Amino acid sequence: MRMKSKLLPALLLATLGAGAVAPVAQAVEKCPADERKTKVVSERVGKKIQKAFELYSADQLDEALALLLEIDPRKDFDKAYVNRFIGNIYAGKEGKAQVAMKHLQLSVDADLLGGTDQAQAMRLLADLRMQEKNYKAALKGYKDWMAFTCKEDMNVYLRMGSAQFELKQFDKVIPLADNAIRLQKKPSKNAYVLKMGSYYESKQYKKAAAVVEDMVALFPEESKLWVQLAQMYMLSENYTKALYTMDVAYRQDLLEKPSHYKMLAQLYAQNEIPYRSAVIQEEYLSNGMVEKDESALSMLANTYHQAKEIAKAAKYYGEAAALTNNAKHYTKQAALLLESQKYKAAQAAGNKALKADGLKSAGQVQMILAQAYFYNDQFKEAYKACKAATKDKKTKKAATSWLSYIEDTAKRKKVSI
Repeated sequence: MRMKSKLLPALLLATLGAGAVAPVAQAVEKCPADERKTKVVSERVGKKIQKAFELYSADQLDEALALLLEIDPRKDFDKAYVNRFIGNIYAGKEGKAQVAMKHLQLSVDADLLGGTDQAQAMRLLADLRMQEKNYKAALKGYKDWMAFTCKEDMNVYLRMGSAQFELKQFDKVIPLADNAIRLQKKPSKNAYVLKMGSYYESKQYKKAAAVVEDMVALFPEESKLWVQLAQMYMLSENYTKALYTMDVAYRQDLLEKPSHYKMLAQLYAQNEIPYRSAVIQEEYLSNGMVEKDESALSMLANTYHQAKEIAKAAKYYGEAAALTNNAKHYTKQAALLLESQKYKAAQAAGNKALKADGLKSAGQVQMILAQAYFYNDQFKEAYKACKAATKDKKTKKAATSWLSYIEDTAKRKKVSI
């Protein structure tokens, strides 16, 4: 099983909304953001910004942007303010992230904006870096934002964790995910997914399973989580727990895909409960959940064989053979029918095997036929089949012994062969 790691950060970023924000306990008396004094732009620049803001509020973004780009501010604070406004507008335009970052970087580097405006510019710049997959720069930006605002933010921790995940720094993801979980107002899967993915990628499957256990407890209606939990148990080689988990999901009608049912059947077989495995397989084949192809039918037949359900096994080997005209399936069916003393049926299956595709050992089939004929008192046919089996190196010795036995039995019963 291989998880699609590249989808994990995308999933997180797509679902991030307004999250919990909490103050960071620090030794400083005042936070840098709180120490900033409120400033205003110059009158000349302020009039143009006001007009641009009116256009922006009316969704006339291009007009607002054109007006802002015409401004030639002279004062450093005016430059920082205008660059922030331009960066904000470009950030909302598709394909303009690089231009937005250029203006926002100029604004942030000036370090002159009021506390709220400076913080918002820093946060947006970090978000754009994350969007553009510049993960190291994004991490620095988020750290700078936290130091400036003295605040913790659930979504910031998630984005930092996602950046570390992309950088394959999986050990650094865990504390970030834990901090995001700590700040949650209500349970959300995002941080748990990030944490579980990190343990999975670092092959700490037991710890990954423990995370998914928490997720199942919080979101029991999520069918995918039950399957993921079972997969983690399997990777941890805890097949008993894996089976229990999948069985609970099955009984609650939470399995949705053919692969889920196949996994459940596999787990029953691995836990040495072949009959239950076969019943599950038979169920999903009969209701059309899984296609009745050669692989599925032969697996079902083999599982019933392991469960010592000979008649059922023979039936499904026969269906696999009829579907593919493959000699090996007819041969197995003939052998099982012989074992269950259905000699006429064994003869029919054996003769089909001789004419089917991919026959590897004619002698093996002839020996099955010889016994099927013999135990049905068809000694002449048994002798003929056994004679044919002597021509195969693999069965020559056994066939030679059987020839004498058939001759003696036929003679004793006064049957001409």
